[in-house]
Amino acid sequence: MARALAANGAEKVFIIGRREERLFETARSACDGKIIAVPGDVTSKASLQEAFNRVKAETARIDLLIANSGVSGPLLPAKGDAAGNQSTLSEFREFFWSIPMEEYTQIFHVNVTGAFYTVLAFLPLLEASNQMPRSPDQPRPQVIVTSSAAGFLRNDMGGYAYSCSKAGLTHLAKMLAFTLCHHDIRVNAIAPGIFETEMVSGYFHQHGIQRATDEGSLPKTMIPLGRCGGETDIAGIILWMAGKAGAYLNSNIVISDGGMLNLMPCSF
Repeated sequence: MARALAANGAEKVFIIGRREERLFETARSACDGKIIAVPGDVTSKASLQEAFNRVKAETARIDLLIANSGVSGPLLPAKGDAAGNQSTLSEFREFFWSIPMEEYTQIFHVNVTGAFYTVLAFLPLLEASNQMPRSPDQPRPQVIVTSSAAGFLRNDMGGYAYSCSKAGLTHLAKMLAFTLCHHDIRVNAIAPGIFETEMVSGYFHQHGIQRATDEGSLPKTMIPLGRCGGETDIAGIILWMAGKAGAYLNSNIVISDGGMLNLMPCSF
């Protein structure tokens, strides 16, 4: 997303993350040095305030804030069938009871609380965007949160903590859209399905899948398009949402999952 924005007209793209090596690696990959690395941790108010101060020192406004942080959680091991639903009730209890509450809650702290406080931290710079001279067709400032298709699942494929946190994040986007629209700030969400990221790389490696973005690399019983999402898939979505073509979006959840939810028990 950062590289796509930098290559398609953004003046500056600030990226915040805990892992400085990966952060600066991404910054170096941008054209014309437009990506600026800002070390920070969304689970810390002090860190978010410091990140805000650093960004504010370099720009008077921001037009787009993407709350993209996310971690996975404990996943009940599959017992043999496609949905992984053969665990006995005692096995179900034993697995989750063995997990400390703090470990379960930490998923929500990153995925929901971290996203909320990231938005709070940068509201002044989003508000400043509305105070700048603008053309009639220029999109209003926008917040985009990265939720997940897992937030719509009724089975345990995404894991209880992760799926519930992403459902909460989707609802948070709706609530923020209602509140911030009164201040001319739009809020939308992206709900990706399975994309080729570090979060799912272990699964691909375990099954000997070299390039999961190639058509036919995944069974259609898993994803109807037969592949997972890649960089160009998410880049196209973010450019549409950030540009004039997406200026009418507000309180919208964009699902990009290759048709996966068509195969699952889901709630909408």
